[in-house]
Amino acid sequence: MKIAMCVPFFFPHFGGTEKYVKDLSLELVSRGHEVTVITNNVPKEAGAPSRENMEGLSVIRLDAMNFIYLPVSFKFNLSMLKGFDLVHSHCPAFGFTRAIRNRLRVPHIVTYHCDTTISENFLGRKMPKWLIKSVEELTNMYARWVLPKVDVIINTTESYASTSPVMKTLPHKAVPIGIHYELFDASAKKQGLSEASRDRKKVLFLGRFASNKGIDYLVRAIPLVLKEVPDAKFVLCGDGEEKPHIEEFIDKVGVRSHIEFRGKVNLDEMVQLYSTAAMYVFPSINRLEAFGIVQLEAMSCSTPVIASNIPGVNNVMEVGKSGLLVEPRDIEGLSAAIIKLLKDPELARSMGVRGRQLVETKYNWKTIGDQIEAIYLEALKGKKK
Repeated sequence: MKIAMCVPFFFPHFGGTEKYVKDLSLELVSRGHEVTVITNNVPKEAGAPSRENMEGLSVIRLDAMNFIYLPVSFKFNLSMLKGFDLVHSHCPAFGFTRAIRNRLRVPHIVTYHCDTTISENFLGRKMPKWLIKSVEELTNMYARWVLPKVDVIINTTESYASTSPVMKTLPHKAVPIGIHYELFDASAKKQGLSEASRDRKKVLFLGRFASNKGIDYLVRAIPLVLKEVPDAKFVLCGDGEEKPHIEEFIDKVGVRSHIEFRGKVNLDEMVQLYSTAAMYVFPSINRLEAFGIVQLEAMSCSTPVIASNIPGVNNVMEVGKSGLLVEPRDIEGLSAAIIKLLKDPELARSMGVRGRQLVETKYNWKTIGDQIEAIYLEALKGKKK
Protein backbone atom coordinates (compact mmCIF):
# COMPACT_ATOMS: atom_id res chain seq x y z
CA MET A 1 0.00 0.00 0.00
CA LYS A 2 0.98 3.62 -0.54
CA ILE A 3 0.04 5.38 2.69
CA ALA A 4 -0.03 9.10 3.48
CA MET A 5 0.41 10.04 7.15
CA CYS A 6 -0.87 13.57 7.76
CA VAL A 7 0.21 14.91 11.13
CA PRO A 8 0.20 18.49 12.51
CA PHE A 9 3.74 18.25 13.96
CA PHE A 10 6.64 15.96 13.17
CA PHE A 11 10.33 15.66 13.95
CA PRO A 12 12.39 17.68 14.79
CA HIS A 13 9.35 18.88 16.78
CA PHE A 14 9.10 16.29 19.53
CA GLY A 15 6.10 14.84 21.33
CA GLY A 16 4.06 11.69 21.81
CA THR A 17 2.09 12.02 18.57
CA GLU A 18 5.25 12.59 16.56
CA LYS A 19 6.86 9.49 18.04
CA TYR A 20 3.71 7.42 17.47
CA VAL A 21 3.55 8.43 13.81
CA LYS A 22 7.24 7.75 13.22
CA ASP A 23 7.22 4.34 14.94
CA LEU A 24 4.00 3.24 13.26
CA SER A 25 5.27 4.41 9.87
CA LEU A 26 8.58 2.56 10.30
CA GLU A 27 6.69 -0.60 11.23
CA LEU A 28 4.56 -0.26 8.07
CA VAL A 29 7.67 0.32 5.94
CA SER A 30 9.21 -2.86 7.39
CA ARG A 31 6.14 -4.71 6.09
CA GLY A 32 6.72 -3.47 2.55
CA HIS A 33 4.36 -0.48 2.54
CA GLU A 34 5.38 2.90 1.15
CA VAL A 35 4.76 5.69 3.67
CA THR A 36 4.89 9.45 3.14
CA VAL A 37 4.55 11.79 6.13
CA ILE A 38 2.94 15.14 5.30
CA THR A 39 3.33 17.69 8.07
CA ASN A 40 3.81 21.38 8.90
CA ASN A 41 7.30 22.85 9.03
CA VAL A 42 7.00 24.27 12.54
CA PRO A 43 8.97 25.45 14.33
CA LYS A 44 10.72 26.55 11.15
CA GLU A 45 13.76 27.76 13.09
CA ALA A 46 14.58 24.10 13.75
CA GLY A 47 16.01 24.10 10.23
CA ALA A 48 14.17 21.02 8.97
CA PRO A 49 14.19 20.60 5.17
CA SER A 50 10.94 20.79 3.21
CA ARG A 51 11.59 17.27 1.86
CA GLU A 52 13.57 14.51 3.50
CA ASN A 53 14.06 10.76 3.54
CA MET A 54 14.03 9.69 7.20
CA GLU A 55 14.97 6.06 7.77
CA GLY A 56 12.93 4.95 4.76
CA LEU A 57 10.07 7.43 5.25
CA SER A 58 9.41 10.23 2.78
CA VAL A 59 8.75 13.42 4.76
CA ILE A 60 7.11 16.52 3.26
CA ARG A 61 7.09 19.62 5.47
CA LEU A 62 4.79 22.45 4.40
CA ASP A 63 5.39 26.08 5.25
CA ALA A 64 2.96 26.97 8.03
CA MET A 65 2.14 29.40 10.79
CA ASN A 66 1.74 28.13 14.33
CA PHE A 67 -0.98 29.74 16.45
CA ILE A 68 -0.39 28.24 19.92
CA TYR A 69 -0.26 24.57 18.89
CA LEU A 70 -2.65 25.18 15.98
CA PRO A 71 -0.44 25.04 12.86
CA VAL A 72 -2.04 26.40 9.69
CA SER A 73 -0.62 25.74 6.23
CA PHE A 74 -2.05 27.24 3.05
CA LYS A 75 0.19 24.97 0.96
CA PHE A 76 -1.79 21.77 1.57
CA ASN A 77 -4.32 20.62 -1.01
CA LEU A 78 -6.04 17.33 -1.80
CA SER A 79 -4.09 16.86 -5.03
CA MET A 80 -1.07 16.03 -2.85
CA LEU A 81 -2.88 12.82 -1.87
CA LYS A 82 -3.36 11.61 -5.45
CA GLY A 83 -1.90 8.15 -5.96
CA PHE A 84 -2.15 7.03 -2.33
CA ASP A 85 -4.17 3.94 -1.45
CA LEU A 86 -5.04 5.20 2.04
CA VAL A 87 -4.69 8.34 4.15
CA HIS A 88 -4.14 8.26 7.90
CA SER A 89 -4.46 11.64 9.63
CA HIS A 90 -3.84 12.52 13.25
CA CYS A 91 -5.55 15.05 15.49
CA PRO A 92 -5.64 17.35 17.31
CA ALA A 93 -4.86 19.81 15.72
CA PHE A 94 -7.61 19.23 13.16
CA GLY A 95 -6.17 21.03 10.11
CA PHE A 96 -5.40 17.99 7.95
CA THR A 97 -8.35 15.93 9.19
CA ARG A 98 -10.78 18.77 8.48
CA ALA A 99 -9.35 19.44 5.02
CA ILE A 100 -9.56 15.75 4.03
CA ARG A 101 -12.75 14.57 5.82
CA ASN A 102 -14.84 12.48 3.40
CA ARG A 103 -13.50 14.14 0.23
CA LEU A 104 -11.39 11.19 -0.94
CA ARG A 105 -12.14 8.05 -2.93
CA VAL A 106 -9.68 6.13 -0.76
CA PRO A 107 -10.12 5.33 2.96
CA HIS A 108 -9.44 8.09 5.45
CA ILE A 109 -8.37 6.75 8.85
CA VAL A 110 -7.97 9.07 11.84
CA THR A 111 -6.16 8.53 15.11
CA TYR A 112 -7.83 10.77 17.66
CA HIS A 113 -5.02 11.23 20.16
CA CYS A 114 -6.74 13.33 22.81
CA ASP A 115 -9.42 15.87 23.60
CA THR A 116 -8.45 19.52 23.35
CA THR A 117 -8.21 21.66 26.45
CA ILE A 118 -5.84 24.13 28.05
CA SER A 119 -4.09 23.54 31.33
CA GLU A 120 -4.83 25.35 34.55
CA ASN A 121 -1.54 27.24 34.19
CA PHE A 122 0.12 28.62 31.07
CA LEU A 123 3.55 30.27 31.09
CA GLY A 124 3.34 30.53 34.84
CA ARG A 125 -0.08 32.21 34.88
CA LYS A 126 -3.29 30.68 36.16
CA MET A 127 -5.93 30.31 33.47
CA PRO A 128 -9.54 31.26 34.32
CA LYS A 129 -11.96 28.35 34.49
CA TRP A 130 -14.39 30.01 32.08
CA LEU A 131 -11.65 30.16 29.44
CA ILE A 132 -10.76 26.49 29.89
CA LYS A 133 -14.42 25.48 29.64
CA SER A 134 -15.00 27.68 26.57
CA VAL A 135 -12.03 26.20 24.72
CA GLU A 136 -13.18 22.66 25.54
CA GLU A 137 -16.76 23.28 24.41
CA LEU A 138 -15.71 24.98 21.18
CA THR A 139 -13.12 22.36 20.17
CA ASN A 140 -15.37 19.45 21.16
CA MET A 141 -18.13 20.86 18.97
CA TYR A 142 -15.68 21.22 16.10
CA ALA A 143 -14.40 17.65 16.54
CA ARG A 144 -17.94 16.27 16.59
CA TRP A 145 -18.53 18.00 13.24
CA VAL A 146 -15.32 16.74 11.58
CA LEU A 147 -14.90 13.16 12.85
CA PRO A 148 -18.18 11.55 11.70
CA LYS A 149 -17.07 12.32 8.14
CA VAL A 150 -14.08 9.94 8.17
CA ASP A 151 -14.02 6.20 7.54
CA VAL A 152 -12.45 4.84 10.73
CA ILE A 153 -11.45 6.43 14.04
CA ILE A 154 -8.71 4.90 16.17
CA ASN A 155 -8.26 5.68 19.85
CA THR A 156 -5.30 4.44 21.88
CA THR A 157 -7.32 3.19 24.89
CA GLU A 158 -10.95 2.35 25.57
CA SER A 159 -10.88 4.08 28.96
CA TYR A 160 -10.09 7.35 27.22
CA ALA A 161 -12.62 6.92 24.42
CA SER A 162 -15.46 5.96 26.78
CA THR A 163 -14.93 9.10 28.89
CA SER A 164 -14.32 11.52 26.02
CA PRO A 165 -17.12 14.02 25.30
CA VAL A 166 -16.22 13.60 21.63
CA MET A 167 -15.45 9.89 21.27
CA LYS A 168 -18.01 8.26 23.54
CA THR A 169 -20.78 8.61 20.96
CA LEU A 170 -18.72 7.76 17.88
CA PRO A 171 -17.79 4.29 16.57
CA HIS A 172 -14.09 3.68 17.07
CA LYS A 173 -11.41 1.03 17.44
CA ALA A 174 -9.07 0.98 20.44
CA VAL A 175 -5.47 0.12 19.49
CA PRO A 176 -2.65 0.92 21.94
CA ILE A 177 0.66 2.57 21.14
CA GLY A 178 3.72 0.38 20.81
CA ILE A 179 7.41 0.64 21.52
CA HIS A 180 10.56 -0.64 19.85
CA TYR A 181 12.00 -2.03 23.07
CA GLU A 182 14.74 -3.79 21.10
CA LEU A 183 16.34 -0.37 20.53
CA PHE A 184 16.41 0.17 24.30
CA ASP A 185 17.97 -3.27 24.77
CA ALA A 186 20.72 -2.54 22.26
CA SER A 187 21.49 0.78 23.93
CA ALA A 188 21.56 -0.76 27.42
CA LYS A 189 23.87 -3.52 26.22
CA LYS A 190 26.20 -1.03 24.53
CA GLN A 191 26.42 0.97 27.77
CA GLY A 192 26.82 -2.08 30.00
CA LEU A 193 23.66 -1.25 31.95
CA SER A 194 22.04 -3.87 34.18
CA GLU A 195 19.90 -4.09 37.32
CA ALA A 196 23.09 -3.49 39.31
CA SER A 197 23.28 -0.03 37.68
CA ARG A 198 20.10 1.10 39.40
CA ASP A 199 20.15 3.79 42.08
CA ARG A 200 17.30 2.79 44.41
CA LYS A 201 17.05 6.35 45.74
CA LYS A 202 16.63 8.11 42.40
CA VAL A 203 13.21 9.32 41.21
CA LEU A 204 12.90 10.28 37.54
CA PHE A 205 10.62 12.54 35.54
CA LEU A 206 11.34 12.67 31.82
CA GLY A 207 9.13 14.55 29.41
CA ARG A 208 8.11 17.92 28.05
CA PHE A 209 7.95 20.75 30.56
CA ALA A 210 4.31 21.68 30.00
CA SER A 211 1.49 22.51 32.41
CA ASN A 212 -0.49 19.36 31.71
CA LYS A 213 2.45 17.19 32.88
CA GLY A 214 1.83 18.10 36.54
CA ILE A 215 5.51 18.67 37.34
CA ASP A 216 4.63 21.28 39.95
CA TYR A 217 2.70 18.63 41.92
CA LEU A 218 5.77 16.40 41.89
CA VAL A 219 7.83 19.33 43.17
CA ARG A 220 5.33 19.88 45.99
CA ALA A 221 5.58 16.20 46.93
CA ILE A 222 9.36 16.30 47.29
CA PRO A 223 9.47 17.80 50.85
CA LEU A 224 7.05 15.09 52.02
CA VAL A 225 9.25 12.38 50.50
CA LEU A 226 12.40 13.83 52.05
CA LYS A 227 10.87 13.66 55.53
CA GLU A 228 10.67 9.88 55.17
CA VAL A 229 13.63 9.27 52.85
CA PRO A 230 16.16 12.10 53.39
CA ASP A 231 18.64 10.74 50.83
CA ALA A 232 16.11 10.57 47.98
CA LYS A 233 17.18 12.37 44.82
CA PHE A 234 15.14 13.62 41.91
CA VAL A 235 16.00 14.00 38.24
CA LEU A 236 13.84 16.23 36.04
CA CYS A 237 14.68 15.73 32.39
CA GLY A 238 13.31 17.60 29.40
CA ASP A 239 12.55 21.03 28.06
CA GLY A 240 9.52 23.14 27.24
CA GLU A 241 7.73 26.42 27.69
CA GLU A 242 7.08 25.93 31.41
CA LYS A 243 10.68 25.15 32.42
CA PRO A 244 11.55 28.67 33.68
CA HIS A 245 8.40 28.73 35.80
CA ILE A 246 9.07 25.24 37.17
CA GLU A 247 12.57 26.35 38.16
CA GLU A 248 11.15 29.41 39.94
CA PHE A 249 8.66 27.18 41.76
CA ILE A 250 11.43 24.77 42.83
CA ASP A 251 13.28 27.67 44.46
CA LYS A 252 10.05 28.77 46.13
CA VAL A 253 9.51 25.27 47.59
CA GLY A 254 13.19 25.15 48.58
CA VAL A 255 14.20 21.78 47.12
CA ARG A 256 16.75 22.89 44.49
CA SER A 257 19.61 20.96 46.15
CA HIS A 258 17.71 17.68 45.79
CA ILE A 259 17.03 18.03 42.05
CA GLU A 260 19.24 17.40 39.05
CA PHE A 261 18.10 19.03 35.81
CA ARG A 262 18.75 17.41 32.46
CA GLY A 263 17.73 18.90 29.12
CA LYS A 264 16.84 17.11 25.91
CA VAL A 265 18.47 13.69 25.67
CA ASN A 266 19.26 11.21 22.92
CA LEU A 267 18.30 7.52 23.04
CA ASP A 268 21.42 6.38 24.90
CA GLU A 269 21.03 9.09 27.53
CA MET A 270 17.33 8.29 27.88
CA VAL A 271 18.01 4.58 28.41
CA GLN A 272 20.71 5.42 30.95
CA LEU A 273 18.29 7.60 32.90
CA TYR A 274 15.48 5.04 32.96
CA SER A 275 17.82 2.12 33.71
CA THR A 276 19.47 3.82 36.69
CA ALA A 277 16.29 5.18 38.31
CA ALA A 278 14.32 3.52 41.11
CA MET A 279 11.07 4.57 39.45
CA TYR A 280 9.55 6.82 36.80
CA VAL A 281 6.92 9.35 37.93
CA PHE A 282 4.24 10.53 35.49
CA PRO A 283 2.00 13.05 37.33
CA SER A 284 -0.07 14.42 34.40
CA ILE A 285 -3.30 16.18 35.30
CA ASN A 286 -5.71 16.51 32.37
CA ARG A 287 -7.07 15.04 29.13
CA LEU A 288 -4.23 16.38 27.00
CA GLU A 289 -2.50 13.25 28.29
CA ALA A 290 -4.23 10.24 26.78
CA PHE A 291 -1.65 7.46 27.00
CA GLY A 292 1.93 8.34 27.85
CA ILE A 293 4.54 6.63 25.68
CA VAL A 294 7.04 7.46 28.41
CA GLN A 295 5.40 4.75 30.50
CA LEU A 296 6.37 2.21 27.83
CA GLU A 297 9.89 3.61 27.72
CA ALA A 298 10.28 3.15 31.47
CA MET A 299 8.76 -0.33 31.37
CA SER A 300 11.14 -1.27 28.54
CA CYS A 301 13.97 -0.59 30.99
CA SER A 302 12.29 -2.64 33.76
CA THR A 303 11.54 0.54 35.69
CA PRO A 304 8.29 0.73 37.70
CA VAL A 305 5.90 3.58 36.96
CA ILE A 306 3.89 5.86 39.24
CA ALA A 307 1.22 7.54 37.11
CA SER A 308 -1.92 9.63 37.50
CA ASN A 309 -5.26 7.86 37.58
CA ILE A 310 -6.66 9.64 34.53
CA PRO A 311 -8.38 8.07 31.50
CA GLY A 312 -6.00 6.55 28.99
CA VAL A 313 -2.96 6.81 31.22
CA ASN A 314 -4.53 4.39 33.70
CA ASN A 315 -5.00 1.74 30.99
CA VAL A 316 -1.30 1.27 30.24
CA MET A 317 0.09 -0.45 33.34
CA GLU A 318 -1.19 -3.37 35.38
CA VAL A 319 -2.04 -1.55 38.60
CA GLY A 320 -0.17 -2.92 41.57
CA LYS A 321 1.82 -5.29 39.35
CA SER A 322 3.86 -3.04 37.06
CA GLY A 323 3.25 0.26 38.82
CA LEU A 324 1.06 2.41 41.03
CA LEU A 325 -1.72 4.89 40.27
CA VAL A 326 -2.39 8.04 42.26
CA GLU A 327 -5.15 10.59 41.86
CA PRO A 328 -4.13 13.65 39.83
CA ARG A 329 -3.06 16.66 41.93
CA ASP A 330 -2.95 14.49 45.07
CA ILE A 331 0.36 15.59 46.57
CA GLU A 332 0.11 13.34 49.63
CA GLY A 333 -0.91 10.34 47.53
CA LEU A 334 1.96 10.95 45.12
CA SER A 335 4.52 11.28 47.90
CA ALA A 336 3.19 8.12 49.61
CA ALA A 337 3.56 6.12 46.38
CA ILE A 338 7.13 7.36 45.87
CA ILE A 339 8.02 6.55 49.47
CA LYS A 340 6.49 3.09 49.14
CA LEU A 341 8.78 2.15 46.25
CA LEU A 342 11.83 3.84 47.77
CA LYS A 343 11.39 1.85 50.97
CA ASP A 344 10.58 -1.45 49.25
CA PRO A 345 13.19 -2.04 46.51
CA GLU A 346 12.08 -5.65 46.04
CA LEU A 347 8.54 -4.48 45.22
CA ALA A 348 9.97 -1.91 42.81
CA ARG A 349 12.13 -4.59 41.17
CA SER A 350 9.21 -7.01 40.71
CA MET A 351 7.04 -4.24 39.23
CA GLY A 352 9.82 -3.40 36.81
CA VAL A 353 10.04 -7.05 35.72
CA ARG A 354 6.27 -7.20 35.08
CA GLY A 355 6.36 -3.92 33.15
CA ARG A 356 9.01 -5.33 30.88
CA GLN A 357 6.87 -8.43 30.25
CA LEU A 358 3.97 -6.17 29.25
CA VAL A 359 5.94 -4.28 26.60
CA GLU A 360 7.16 -7.56 25.13
CA THR A 361 3.67 -9.08 24.87
CA LYS A 362 1.12 -6.27 24.61
CA TYR A 363 2.99 -3.19 23.41
CA ASN A 364 5.38 -4.52 20.79
CA TRP A 365 4.99 -2.94 17.36
CA LYS A 366 4.58 -6.26 15.55
CA THR A 367 1.38 -7.01 17.48
CA ILE A 368 0.10 -3.45 17.10
CA GLY A 369 1.17 -3.30 13.46
CA ASP A 370 -0.98 -6.38 12.81
CA GLN A 371 -3.99 -4.59 14.31
CA ILE A 372 -3.45 -1.37 12.34
CA GLU A 373 -2.85 -3.27 9.10
CA ALA A 374 -6.10 -5.23 9.63
CA ILE A 375 -7.98 -1.93 10.07
CA TYR A 376 -6.47 -0.61 6.83
CA LEU A 377 -7.42 -3.73 4.86
CA GLU A 378 -10.97 -3.71 6.24
CA ALA A 379 -11.33 -0.01 5.31
CA LEU A 380 -10.08 -0.70 1.80
CA LYS A 381 -12.63 -3.46 1.34
CA GLY A 382 -15.40 -1.24 2.71
CA LYS A 383 -14.48 1.61 0.37
CA LYS A 384 -14.64 -0.63 -2.71
CA LYS A 385 -18.21 -1.73 -2.00
